[in-house]
Amino acid sequence: MKDSTTLDLTEGQRLALDQLHRIVQASQGAVAATHVAAVADRAGYVEARISIGCANLPRTPGGLRLRSVEAVTLLIPPRFPFTAPSVRTRHTRFAGAPHVNWGRHLCLYRSTAAEWDPADGMYGFINRLLDWFEAAAAGELDRPGEPLHPPNALTDRAAGLLVIRRDAPVARPDGPWLGAAILHEVTDTRCDVVGWLAIEDPWPGSPEQLREMAALPADARLFLAPAVVTTKHLTFEYPLTARELVEALARDHITSRLLLGLTGFVADHNRTLLHPDGKAPDEDDEDTPVAPVHLLLGTPSRGIAGDGPRQTHLVAWHLPDFADRLGRLTVDTAFSGHAHLAELGEEVVQFGTEWLDRLPTRWMRVYEARPEVTVRRDHATPAAWLRGKRILVLGAGALGAPVADMCARAGAAHLTVADQALVHPGILARQPYTDADIGLPKASVLADRLNRIDPHTTRVEAVVGDITTRLSELDLRAFDLIWDCTANRIVRAHLERARRTDATPWPHLATLMIGHHATRGLAALSPRGATGGGADVLRRTALAAHTDATHAFDDLIEDCFPTQPPTELFQPEPGCSDATFTGSAADVTALAGQLVTGILHALADPGGRHTMATLIVRMPAGPASAQPAGPRWLTWPNDTVVTDEATGYDVRITPAALAEMRAEARRGTRVRGPLVETGGTLLGLIDDATGVIFVDEATGPPPDSLLTEAYFRHGLDGVSGHLAARREATGNISRFLGMWHTHPHTAAQPSATDRAAMTSLTLPLSDAPAHALVLIAGGPDPVWHKWLATGDGPHFYAHLATRTASAVAEPPPPQPPAHLGPLTWWPGGYATRPHRPVSFPRKARP
Repeated sequence: MKDSTTLDLTEGQRLALDQLHRIVQASQGAVAATHVAAVADRAGYVEARISIGCANLPRTPGGLRLRSVEAVTLLIPPRFPFTAPSVRTRHTRFAGAPHVNWGRHLCLYRSTAAEWDPADGMYGFINRLLDWFEAAAAGELDRPGEPLHPPNALTDRAAGLLVIRRDAPVARPDGPWLGAAILHEVTDTRCDVVGWLAIEDPWPGSPEQLREMAALPADARLFLAPAVVTTKHLTFEYPLTARELVEALARDHITSRLLLGLTGFVADHNRTLLHPDGKAPDEDDEDTPVAPVHLLLGTPSRGIAGDGPRQTHLVAWHLPDFADRLGRLTVDTAFSGHAHLAELGEEVVQFGTEWLDRLPTRWMRVYEARPEVTVRRDHATPAAWLRGKRILVLGAGALGAPVADMCARAGAAHLTVADQALVHPGILARQPYTDADIGLPKASVLADRLNRIDPHTTRVEAVVGDITTRLSELDLRAFDLIWDCTANRIVRAHLERARRTDATPWPHLATLMIGHHATRGLAALSPRGATGGGADVLRRTALAAHTDATHAFDDLIEDCFPTQPPTELFQPEPGCSDATFTGSAADVTALAGQLVTGILHALADPGGRHTMATLIVRMPAGPASAQPAGPRWLTWPNDTVVTDEATGYDVRITPAALAEMRAEARRGTRVRGPLVETGGTLLGLIDDATGVIFVDEATGPPPDSLLTEAYFRHGLDGVSGHLAARREATGNISRFLGMWHTHPHTAAQPSATDRAAMTSLTLPLSDAPAHALVLIAGGPDPVWHKWLATGDGPHFYAHLATRTASAVAEPPPPQPPAHLGPLTWWPGGYATRPHRPVSFPRKARP
C-alpha cells in the first residue's frame, strides 16, 4: 500500500487504513491494496484502491460476469467509524445490476443505520464487500423473498416534493397505461397523489367533481398531472437528461409525440377545471400554466424477488412551465385532425423533441404512503385495531388529549373529541396546548391539531359543551369505541344509565382514570355486549381490591378507592379550579400509553369478547426504591340481568351469587326433597342514579330458618354478624340488599303471601334501608331441572320493595298462617301447598 503519511488524515481515517493494512496482510492475497489518496470530488474523504480476488467464486447463469480480480475504490469518510465507508468500481460493467447506483456505486447495506456497526470497522465492511461479490456471481443480489430495491433517481430539492397516497395503476399487457394523477396541492412545494384517471375514464368536469373523487374538503386545491406507466422495467437508475429518458421510454413505444400530447391534454383539462372562464392566472397570458407541470413515470420495479408480478415504482419529473404551452400547442395541431394543422403539428412535435433533447431531468423527491408498497410502522401492534374505526373520546385533558392523539396517529377513520373546558395557563405543564390556545375550547384546539396529522385518513371533529347533555346529539351506535377520559363520576353514571336504557348494543367502552400522583392508572373495559359499563366495572375493581386476601391492591385502594374520601385535594389555582392530581406530562403520557395499549390488546383478542376487565398499571420507581408490581388484569364474565318491571331497574346478578343460589337449591333437593323452598340474603348495592341493582353475593338460609314446600321463613341467626363483616371487608361497597328464595318447579312469580309481605316490609336491621330487593328463582320442570343439572339460568322475578312510612316508623309484621308462629322476616312461597316443615340445623356461616 502506498505511503499515506503525506495526507492530512483524521484519527478515524488513520484507524481505517490501519485496519485495512491488517486485512491485506491476513488475506493471503484475496485482498490487495494499491493506492491511497485524497478524493478529488469529496472534500475530506480518502480513497483506498483495492483488488478483490473473485476467481474462485461460484457463478450461475444469472450472475454477474466477474473478472478474476475486481478493482474497486473505497471512500473513507473523515468521521469513520461513525460514518460508514462506501465503495465504487472503476468501470461501468455492473451498470443496471441490482444494488448498483449510478453505474459505479455498490450498495452494500439496505439500511446503513441498522446494519453498519462502528465496532466492526473496516473488518465488517470488507466482509460485506466480499459477500456482495459472492452474491453477484451467484445472481442473488436480490435473494428470493427479499424486497426488490427500487430504481434510483437523483432528486432535485428545488423541484418539489410528491407524496403518493393512492395505489398506482399498472400497464396493460399490450401497452403502457396513460392518464393523469390527481394531485392535492398541500403547499407551494408539495403535492399529494390522491387518485388516478385513465385516459379512457370519464374525467371530471368541475373542481367539485374532482374533490368528490378524491374525498377531500371544499377548500382543497386539486389539479391533474400527466402520468405514464410502462410495461417494462426501464433501468436501475433514472437518467439525468431528458434525451436518455425518452430513448428508454421509446423501447416501450412511448414517443416524444405521445409525451407532449398527453402533457398538453392534461394542461387543457386543468384550465377547464381551475379557470372555467377560460382565462389564465394573468388574464390572457397563455404561456402561464394554471398548475405546475409534473410528469409521473411508473415502471414495474417493486415487489419481492421471485414472487410474481412486480408492482409499480413511481418517480416524478418536474418540467419547466414551457412544457404546458408546448404540450397544448401539440394537442391543438398534431392531434387536431385537420390536414393543414397536422403539418404544422409535426413541426411542433419536432421542435418539442429537440427541446426535450437538450433538457435536463429534474426528479422530484418522492415519499411513499400508498398501502401497496408501504407497511405501517404500527401494523403489528395493538394500535392496528384502531385503523379505519370511528372513535369517540370524552375529555380533552391530560388523559383525553394523548389518547385522541394516539387514535389519530393509528389511522382512525373518524374521531370525535368532546369537552366543555377552556385552555388555561396551568394545564400547559402536561397537556398538549400552547400559550396561543389560552381561552379557547380544548376540544376545538385539539381537533384542529389532530386534523393536521393525516387529513387523508382521519377526520376529527370537536363537540364543545357538557358531555352529559351533548351526548344525546351523537349517534353513539355509529362509533366502534368510546374512551371515557373525563375521570368524572357524573359522566360515568350518565353513561351507565344511558347504556342501560338503550335497547341496541353500545360500542366498546373504555373508562380511564389515574391516581392522585399519576403513579397508578386504571382502564376499565366494557366490550360490546357486556352487561356493565364503566361505573359497573370500576365498582367491581374496587370490590376485588378490597376483598383480595393477598393485599396486592392496598396501594390501589388508598389511591383510587379509599374507604374515606381524601381530606387533602390538590387545587393548582386555589379557589377557582377543580381539584386534580399532581403529575407531569411524562407521567400522564406514560400511563395513557400503557392503558391504551392494554385496552387495544383486549379488543384485538377474540377470546376476550363480552368479558368485562380492568387493567391496572403502575409507574416505575427509582433503582433504590421498592419496585411496584407490574401490569395486572382483572376480568369478570357477564352477569345475569333481570328487570324489575315496576321500576325498570336492571338487577345484575354476578355469576358467584347465582352459583351460590344454585348450590343451595341443589343441596336442598338432595337433603330435603325437590319441592322444598330455600333462600337467603343478598348483598350488593342499589344505585338509583344509574338504575342498577348490583347483586354481589347470595348466602344460604341461616340455621334458624324454616323451609317447607309451601313457605320459606328466613331466620336471623348469624345474619347481622355476617352482614357487618362483609360490609367492613368490602370497604362499605357491598352491603345488605334484600332476600332471595326459590319456587321449585313453579313459576317465578310472587305468591299472595309474598305480595302481602312486600307491601309491609319489615327488616331486622338497625340501619335498615328504605327499600330492599325481593328475588324469586323458579321455573317449570324443564327449566328448573336444567338449571340444577347444567347451570343454565332459571326464571327470575325481581322487585324492589319499598318500606311504607308506617313500616319505617313502627314496622308492623306481616301476619302468616297461625301454625307458622310469629314472623321475624318477610315470607315467601305458595301457601296453597301442604305445610311440611323441614328442620335446617346448621351452623351459621362466617
